[in-house]
Amino acid sequence: MNWYRRTLGLCLSFNLLTATPLVLAQPALAQLPNLDNQPTLVREGYALFEKGWIDPALEKFLQAVQQYPDSVPAQLGLARSYFKLGQDANAFAAFRRLTVLEPTNIEALKTLGLLGSYRPEWRSVGIEALTTLLEQPGYGQNGEVRSQRALLLFYEGRLGEAVADYDIALEQTPTLATQVGAAQVFAYGGRSAQSVELFERYVSTGQTLKIYEAQAYSFALRQEGQAGTAIDVLQPFINANGDVAEQAQLKAELATSYAANRQYERGLALLDTIEGQPLVVARALRGMSFYTDAPEVRRRAIAAYESILTSSSLTVGTAREAADALSVYPGSRATTLATYQQLAAQYPDDISLYVQASIWERQLAQISAQELRQRLLAVTLPENPTQLRYIASSLSKLDPPDTELVPFYQDVLAATSAEPFLHYRLGQIYLQQNKLELAQEQLRLYAGDDPAVLLFQAEQARRQDDIDTSIAIYQQLINDPTSNNEVVTGSLQGLAGIYQGQGRYAEALELYEEIIALNPGNDTKILGQTSLAYQGKFISVETAESVLDQWLASHPANENPPELYSLVGALPADPARSDLYQSLLVANPGSLVIRQRQIQVLAMSDPDAANEAAAQLVADNPDAPEVYLLQGQIAQDTGKLTTAERAYETLLERNPEQFDAIVGLAGVRFRQLRYQEARRLYDQAIAIAPDDLNLRQASISLTVAQDRPLQALEEINALQSRVPASVGLERQERLIKEGLLLHRGFQPVWERY
Repeated sequence: MNWYRRTLGLCLSFNLLTATPLVLAQPALAQLPNLDNQPTLVREGYALFEKGWIDPALEKFLQAVQQYPDSVPAQLGLARSYFKLGQDANAFAAFRRLTVLEPTNIEALKTLGLLGSYRPEWRSVGIEALTTLLEQPGYGQNGEVRSQRALLLFYEGRLGEAVADYDIALEQTPTLATQVGAAQVFAYGGRSAQSVELFERYVSTGQTLKIYEAQAYSFALRQEGQAGTAIDVLQPFINANGDVAEQAQLKAELATSYAANRQYERGLALLDTIEGQPLVVARALRGMSFYTDAPEVRRRAIAAYESILTSSSLTVGTAREAADALSVYPGSRATTLATYQQLAAQYPDDISLYVQASIWERQLAQISAQELRQRLLAVTLPENPTQLRYIASSLSKLDPPDTELVPFYQDVLAATSAEPFLHYRLGQIYLQQNKLELAQEQLRLYAGDDPAVLLFQAEQARRQDDIDTSIAIYQQLINDPTSNNEVVTGSLQGLAGIYQGQGRYAEALELYEEIIALNPGNDTKILGQTSLAYQGKFISVETAESVLDQWLASHPANENPPELYSLVGALPADPARSDLYQSLLVANPGSLVIRQRQIQVLAMSDPDAANEAAAQLVADNPDAPEVYLLQGQIAQDTGKLTTAERAYETLLERNPEQFDAIVGLAGVRFRQLRYQEARRLYDQAIAIAPDDLNLRQASISLTVAQDRPLQALEEINALQSRVPASVGLERQERLIKEGLLLHRGFQPVWERY
């Protein structure tokens, strides 16, 4: 299931379910407390309460609490009276005071758990109360209590925890109420298949779905590719008894199902019948746009949210929702940014707005990665759970994630579990750093049911040299008709990367043709294609550099997509690009390939400093094979053969077939005059790459060094019959012949004048 669709579903579920809770069992009032030795006012209050005279009882309890503020029975009586009279706010406050006097008071904990579903600002207290209740003897196995906590967690956007609670509740108390409640949470929590199964089981018992249950059922069916059945579930409720808002929400859900069933025009016609509910219509249009590329749907969705942002009754929450919805459409992201900047200026005490505005400034390349990093690392996280949820959500959208922000990711995850996808982002960072165990742990904590997990697993398999598994996953996603453009593009890129690693450049370039066709006008993909074509020797270095220069001239300096790093890293180290290397490293200090190019440039002017930098790079990235190769090459070029030897041997201990390390160590052994070892290594390398001309020439040079010039000439003749004319090979042949003549005491004719 697509992550953005899940987000949309959650958004809709809040609107739908806050008015009609999934599980809402009013806790029965406990028996009268022991009134022995209690003040007269308290006893009189309970006597009136038992007779049903709640108003006079309330007066007695108010007096009692004023005179005896530490009396648990007095505070309990006051809380009960408020609750009985429907004065929810007063009851909530009174029961909270009661938990201060007696933290494990069962009635107070139950009622706070119930009241937590009444208002958004009470949810966190309700969750805390129910958590305490579950820790009390006899309540840990109470499925109703756990279901109620799951409900509140769900409302708070803590989907993973809500799903986990319902998993336990289904085992503890598998009642019909628990099943239908779990089915609804599973629908919006990424467990659509299980949701459908539970709904089917519920209906098979003869139970009739309520309207909000039918909407959750249809949502789950849609995610399982059963849009037609989703329509059938919703149709009976249209124009049935229900208020205007309820019918509007129902029509919106049905319109989305029509779009999923390739009937988007019918969906638009249905939305035209909704009056006075602009946000409901906008949400539906956004939902429809995930199922169709119809320009009309996209146009209307954008117009609907833009209209909402101009409303005189606009709230902060609605403005946020509209801004996030518009961010899905590339042409509207400037509006998203402007909205967050305005909100952050208007509400300076809300740190989440500042964070969201900053992240969007970075996403639109208005600030550098370094500036964003400085801002976020200076933030003191708020205690407000709603603000924390917004911060986590916005941080999860930062793509690619910033390796230098790992402490901030960790702090946010420690403060809130409202955004499980943040675990995925942190896992991406660890995967990039080749910290595979840490990456796997973050993926486990995410436990999301969407293609992003499969993309992650494919890359992880590749890094573990399980290429077949990686290819199979990518092909599965490419061929899956439910995969959206983003997933297919990511899979094609991943598969192209594997082909590149196997030297199958032509096949990789064919995949890039598909990528560019899927993303017309996205010139960042051209960068990736150019990098691949250059590495495959299909284009010259001049052509590749021309593409790079054109891109740099037409894009802001703060815009640094991964494809830019790929092309810059593929091209030879160039002192003229030192400033570019530095700016790219400021944006992404974890980029190994750019650090390598920077060190290679440094080696041209200061070999000792370059060797030190290479050693530091190895120390910082001990699990990255490429840094050992760089260290070996820098050390070899600067005459530090022992260091080069150690670097190459480290690589070969991990992978005895590592071609560049074999060739590098062969060169070191050659310079160390350890000819027999050099010969064995060159032969091993030639077996891997028999058509590598430079390698063949190096091997011929070794033959000459072993004082076997005639054999060297035979090797050259054999090679010349297989490869195109080579100036380098001809020069090598001439030098060998010259050496033979000199060895025999003759001066070559071409040197006599």
